[in-house]
Amino acid sequence: MVMPIALLLCGALIGAGCTAPAGQGSSALSGSAGLSLYSDPAHLFSLEKPPTWTVTVGDEIEVRDPASNGPRVVLRPLFLSGTYRTANAGTVANYLVGQVAKRTAGFTVSSARTTSDGSMLELVASFDRSGVPMAGVYTVFIRSPYGMYSAYEAPQATFSRDEPLMRAVAASFSQLSARGTGDTTPTPGQSSIGPLRQTQQSGGVSMKVPDGWNVQVMPYCAGLVATDPQNRRGVVFLNSLHKEPGTTLPPGVSPEQYLTDYLSRDFSTVSDVRILSYEEGDLSAISSGSGSVKAMRIAFLNSGTPTTGSFTVGTSQVGGGYFTAVEYLWGIYAPTTDWERDAPVLLESFFSIDYSQATLEGCRKLLAASWGAGSRSSGQGGSSGSDSREQQLKDWYARQENEDIFMEKFDDYIFNRDRVYNPETNEVYHVDQNFYQYYDTHRDQYRQQDLQPLADSQFRSLVPLDGSLHIQPN
Repeated sequence: MVMPIALLLCGALIGAGCTAPAGQGSSALSGSAGLSLYSDPAHLFSLEKPPTWTVTVGDEIEVRDPASNGPRVVLRPLFLSGTYRTANAGTVANYLVGQVAKRTAGFTVSSARTTSDGSMLELVASFDRSGVPMAGVYTVFIRSPYGMYSAYEAPQATFSRDEPLMRAVAASFSQLSARGTGDTTPTPGQSSIGPLRQTQQSGGVSMKVPDGWNVQVMPYCAGLVATDPQNRRGVVFLNSLHKEPGTTLPPGVSPEQYLTDYLSRDFSTVSDVRILSYEEGDLSAISSGSGSVKAMRIAFLNSGTPTTGSFTVGTSQVGGGYFTAVEYLWGIYAPTTDWERDAPVLLESFFSIDYSQATLEGCRKLLAASWGAGSRSSGQGGSSGSDSREQQLKDWYARQENEDIFMEKFDDYIFNRDRVYNPETNEVYHVDQNFYQYYDTHRDQYRQQDLQPLADSQFRSLVPLDGSLHIQPN
């Protein structure tokens, strides 16, 4: 069972990790008359804009005229992880521009151009926003594992006038370097981490790590931590923290609060944690009604060294809501100056973590025996104490299943696909992400007329087949 971290595309920025591909950053248009420099050292970028335009940093960087439906520029540095690292510009545009199309009415592409190697795609489109006819230009550059999405939009009536200005703002974007005392900007090239090697760790756990790294596997399937000898970079995969009596956190602690207030208490070398942005990804499979799960990009000091990390954190309320536990602490980290080069290697190591089925079954039996012994020794017998431990065991089983479902959903998210179920044949098919929405109102066009959305329980029980081979038109 491989546990993925929810990391696909950068939210706003990835620290110093996103470099602008060729054609972005410095430009002949940069420094155009009427533009002033805007610098954001907290999010590590700068650009030029008209003095009255506002800048908002969230899932993306938005630069806009404050007037209603005025011109605006959107910039989004990208970091492609996992199997998405081989994606071309068209695949990424299908997702990002598709999100724009979903939020507008009458979205129509009027022209498209792309490079022969698939590294750049530009789309020109028109749409309606709040009754105002709009025009937009959307561009994706890819230089794996990094890229850049830029877009600019304006009312059709003023688009020709506004386009040079919007294009100048987009072209002026530049990534800032993050440096600590004595740090130097790394020379371009591959990561200094070294090659990954498949290893077998204690407790039936396997993963890819560089030679010389320290891997500590926790008991009770609680996870592992893998670091380089100096603990400057590493992979964290921990589950069920702060659940034992005396270790719980106060009630209501959110994933964000855990990182900013408690991560430094759990890891003595960590200090000054700041949240930079939120990562994208479907976290529903590992979320619960009493908890919250967030994927975040953070900056912190690790033994005084400026460090960037990407972490998925899940917190839940336990003990009837009187305490908080940390269900998940998954992530990677590296010195900020090395993040751009190290992150892809660290992610590959994270994705390789594999708990064998035999190990998982052993963990379940060990936990069951431990909780059973605890209830017997406490003299509770069949009382509420035993019932509580039995419920804990059921929750543990459910969490393992939810993590497996999350992995399946995450893979689909990466490949921009969905799944449908055929009750006539008891088969599951992979389809395009928007297939079912069309199919549901055009069933008469297909031989299979009773396809259904996939239930969570079917993600693990049925192996998906290629829908293009099995779903046939009439």
